Amino acid sequence: MRSIREIYVVGHGPSSSHTMGPAFACDYILKKYPNAKFINVTLYGSLALTGKGHLSDYIIEMKLKGIPHVIQFNTRRKTGHPNTMIFTIEDNDGKTYRENVISVGGGTILTKDNPIAKKNDIYPHSKLKDILKYCEEEHIDLVDYVLRFEGEDIKPYIENIYSSMKDCIKRGIEATGELPGNLHVKRKANYMYRTAQSIEGGTNDIDMMMAISSFAVAEENAAGGIVVIAPTCGSAGVIPGVITYCEMKGMSHESIINGLLVGGLFGILAKTNASVSGAECGCQAEIGVACAMGAALCGTSEGFTNTDIAECAEIALEHSLGLTCDPVQGYVQIPCIERCAMFALKAVNAATLAKLIPTGVAKVSYDDILKTMYQTGRDLQSGYRETSEAGLARFVKK
Repeated sequence: MRSIREIYVVGHGPSSSHTMGPAFACDYILKKYPNAKFINVTLYGSLALTGKGHLSDYIIEMKLKGIPHVIQFNTRRKTGHPNTMIFTIEDNDGKTYRENVISVGGGTILTKDNPIAKKNDIYPHSKLKDILKYCEEEHIDLVDYVLRFEGEDIKPYIENIYSSMKDCIKRGIEATGELPGNLHVKRKANYMYRTAQSIEGGTNDIDMMMAISSFAVAEENAAGGIVVIAPTCGSAGVIPGVITYCEMKGMSHESIINGLLVGGLFGILAKTNASVSGAECGCQAEIGVACAMGAALCGTSEGFTNTDIAECAEIALEHSLGLTCDPVQGYVQIPCIERCAMFALKAVNAATLAKLIPTGVAKVSYDDILKTMYQTGRDLQSGYRETSEAGLARFVKK
């Protein structure tokens, strides 16, 4: 299993698969073909159907601005993966090359040079049951497990992730105006914060401040600002909301950093055994996994046992099953922004429920839920997998 660094990545919104993925794909092409004189980029599947709303063409234009190029959206041809890009490159010698690149979610791209091979694994286990067994045998907790295989240098990395999330909350609360695009959605986090200030004890209300934090980050993402994918851009507001909860509850900074480490572990388990791509499995793979990560973060920060932390994540994801990805006009705005706030609150509720349920009586494991989530996602009609062809995207026009 690969590093949790893949789960927490700092970059531009609004989409880890539709913005960051194409950006990294262009970087890959430019590095591999430094003598390119013309590039044709064709986007397929979800990338073609919602690419404009997700700013895919904008980021590709930015990356390829020094080279003549054409961007095409092919909504008709079916490909093996819904986030497929094909680059046709002509170099200065007149030779033509073809590269298939797949954006698998969370900003990760799959190429013939980087097939996400096992050699890149750093963890010896890929199932939570095996991780829990190993921890029991070694008498360590999940934080120690992550540090053992990631190394101590993961700590400054996570500190930067934490700082980036906090900066994003601040920027989002301060920003006003409309979000980009044809929906003319007004930013609300600033208004929400000022409303909280006008209510006696409002800024001390934990649920209220969680929601504001989540809104602030989700709006920054929708505006194409700098966010932390966790595990995607569309779900970037969940973890910051949970961090706000932990801080307002008086949990130590160290415990929150530890929570981010363990939350990342549950995220990479999902990416390894299922998916974090809305185009592949619906929003359950994005916001549902973020909710599981947030619940694990919360449980870790509160000092739960390994088994209880696993229960936090399982409850959070189990009750996110079947969640569809149907962004209106392809923008990461409706329902994505409100959804981040709703599932930050849900993550905390999942941790509360796990604290109340007797330890060790659960019939359903996190591994079971990942299998279920993946199969559920594959069973969803394509219209509900980030194509904007069904659901809210069909009935909400402006």
